[in-house]
Amino acid sequence: MKKSTTILTHAAVFAVGVTAASVIGTGRDGGRSGADPAESSTPTGRGGGVEGLAGTEVRPGRVSGRAQDGAAEAAKAGGPATDRLAMLVMNPDLLERRRGLMDLIDSLGPNDFAAVADEFRSLNHLGGSGDEFSLLLRGWAKVDPLAALAYVEEKSDGRGRNDILETWAGQDASAAESWAMAKHEGEGANPFMVAVIRGIAGYDMDHASRLMQAMPLSNERGEAIEAVARVLMAQGLEAALAFPLTIQDQSLKGGLVSNIAERYARQDPAGAADWLVSLGEGEIQNRGARQVADALARANPQEAATFVSKLAPEARAEAARGVIPRMSSQDIEGTARWVSTLAGTPNYDRVVEEFVWSCDSRAPEQSAAWIRGISDVEQQRRLYHRMLGDWARRDADAVRNWVASNDVPEDVQRRFTR
Repeated sequence: MKKSTTILTHAAVFAVGVTAASVIGTGRDGGRSGADPAESSTPTGRGGGVEGLAGTEVRPGRVSGRAQDGAAEAAKAGGPATDRLAMLVMNPDLLERRRGLMDLIDSLGPNDFAAVADEFRSLNHLGGSGDEFSLLLRGWAKVDPLAALAYVEEKSDGRGRNDILETWAGQDASAAESWAMAKHEGEGANPFMVAVIRGIAGYDMDHASRLMQAMPLSNERGEAIEAVARVLMAQGLEAALAFPLTIQDQSLKGGLVSNIAERYARQDPAGAADWLVSLGEGEIQNRGARQVADALARANPQEAATFVSKLAPEARAEAARGVIPRMSSQDIEGTARWVSTLAGTPNYDRVVEEFVWSCDSRAPEQSAAWIRGISDVEQQRRLYHRMLGDWARRDADAVRNWVASNDVPEDVQRRFTR
């Protein structure tokens, strides 16, 4: 059946006076995904807690109230710490079990932790063992961090090291930092320093900042920036928004702006937008533009489009990419007209590609027609192959007809018309 939707091609829109862009863009990328490891409840825990608690998980419903009370009382009673732990893990009440574990940890001497850690790893467990083992390691780090580190190196291939280092750094920053520097070998970023920075940040942000600046550009530096941004937001919005302005390192400043903007936008998209605009620097705005624009567009795509226009030119393309999916889901033709107004914006090819993917399954003819708006020839050719390839898997005849009727690169023509 013939579709009635009007196809607004890039050329057709530009015929009314919009000049095509000549800036080379990059490919479509995915959103930053991934859950925050610090908030994980998986057996590995944030610092990579030791796994290996064997056995089938016991369902809370199978433990009677009497057994629960007995486990709690036994855990509080005297006797060897390992016996108390064995009773404690039988308690299906998560809050009670963790209260009991904290009481147990507080009662341990420096020489008791290794045996309790061994016992913990050997027991069947009701669940959440990674997080709970992390508590044990953190308690150990407060009384003997070197012994705790030696234990995880020997027994768990280093898993749990970050929990220990973070706790140690919060108590004795210089000692933890010295250990991390001595332990690291090679020329790359120090992987141990991330946990040290995480532990220091809540107590001495200036020190944490200096350590971050000393790190080379790397995934580890990104993890450190994320940890610091989280601490800044916890300390208060006013302080968090002011801190990046004190940073001279532009890469570090941009990373902090990106992380803070993302967190701020979850709470107050309009406030985050105003803050980002106020920064004035296009390259810095660019780091948080997409996250803020996406948050605004969830509620009001037109408000998000206005935000894009207020940014420095260097940040508009990335912000537009945050607006397009939401706007296009409501009005493909209106989005096409808006995208055309951004022509000439730096990195405009990325804007066009975002639009192509935003409607590739709902209006494939529209999507394919806009690929001609990609100024970089190789990027355009690759996008034809990807987009038309996806469409062909759904409707090969439609793609064959479209390619035969349109001016496309020769290799694209051969692939889809044979």
